[in-house]
Amino acid sequence: MRTIKYALNVITYSRFRSIIVFILVFVTTVCIFGTGLFTDNIKSGADKLNGTTNTDLYIVPQEYLDSTKDMLFKGKACTILFHEDELNGIQDIQGIDVSRQLYLETLEMSCCSAGGLQIVAYDPKTDFSVRQWSDKAPELKADEILAGSASHFNIGEEVNAFGRSFKVADILEETGMGYDSSLFLTYEAADSITASLDYKFMFGQQDGLVSMLLVRQNSGSDITSLSEQINAALSGSELKVYAVDELTSGLRGNIRMLTGMVGIMDVFAFIIASVSLFAMVTVTTQQRRKVAGSLLSVGCGKGRILMMFLSEYLLLFAAGTVLGIITSLIFLLPLHDVLKTALDMPYKLISAGQAVGIAAKTLAINAGMLAAALSFTFITIMKQEPAMLTGENL
Repeated sequence: MRTIKYALNVITYSRFRSIIVFILVFVTTVCIFGTGLFTDNIKSGADKLNGTTNTDLYIVPQEYLDSTKDMLFKGKACTILFHEDELNGIQDIQGIDVSRQLYLETLEMSCCSAGGLQIVAYDPKTDFSVRQWSDKAPELKADEILAGSASHFNIGEEVNAFGRSFKVADILEETGMGYDSSLFLTYEAADSITASLDYKFMFGQQDGLVSMLLVRQNSGSDITSLSEQINAALSGSELKVYAVDELTSGLRGNIRMLTGMVGIMDVFAFIIASVSLFAMVTVTTQQRRKVAGSLLSVGCGKGRILMMFLSEYLLLFAAGTVLGIITSLIFLLPLHDVLKTALDMPYKLISAGQAVGIAAKTLAINAGMLAAALSFTFITIMKQEPAMLTGENL
């Protein structure tokens, strides 16, 4: 207790110096933890690109490829339509599971009170994608919808779209993709909308419309051979098969560039802050040579002196580290959806365990810097005689 009291007195007495040390620790913490959390969220979204939809191949109209990418990975609403008859050629291909999806863009007009959201229709009987994010997906009813994690709807809430009322049956798990801001309904409900006379001007009063086909290969099948067979079956149409890597290659390049730039800025900021912090601890400890000499003269042990000096910096480092972590969380968590939209790329929160891991790494780095700076200075001081430290003439 006396050591802590002494440390608090020193911090209070040397207020300006203590504030500088605290700020430097705070800055290094934000650099390490804040940017680490930010870049790991981006990487988490990128890592999910291949596995999120549980899909190996996508079949989409070639002219709408960019719109499909924007919807899947950036959440930009769109309407893509072609008739399922164009897919007849792939029905006999062995070694694949096929699931269709239909994208309908809600408009800010009287028919759609849920303006601005993407509506995705899927077939619960053949779906292998949506069911990953909700246990309700395989049994969804025609008057129910599933809401994306960022759609801001609640379970049980009534949503009106295309003149029909739907009840939110469940909220999907976060995917890090455009699906997070979408609404999901059954193909039965979608067919009733597209075949309706009320929306003939939009959908031509047709059912059986498709926007994209998801293809999953079965075990033992060759993805290259399947892709060639599907493209051959679709020859003469506007449809083309794309592997997941083809759709995500450009996006992955952007993610690498962004995380690289953030990493470079983080390194520079960290180096500046850590060097300044090392210098500050070294200089201020050297300034207390007389205190160390006086304590040694009256028989105080070196270990006790070290604890007295160390406790002061431990309090400042602990306060700076904790506040830096809290500040990063306060900034990043409430702005999660805003950042996801602004970044225009997959962005998914990492798990609490991963965040704790980053916090532990931050704490270890800060503790390492303190140990290095204090050890270097303390060893230098302790090698000298007490009289030399106090400036007394021998």
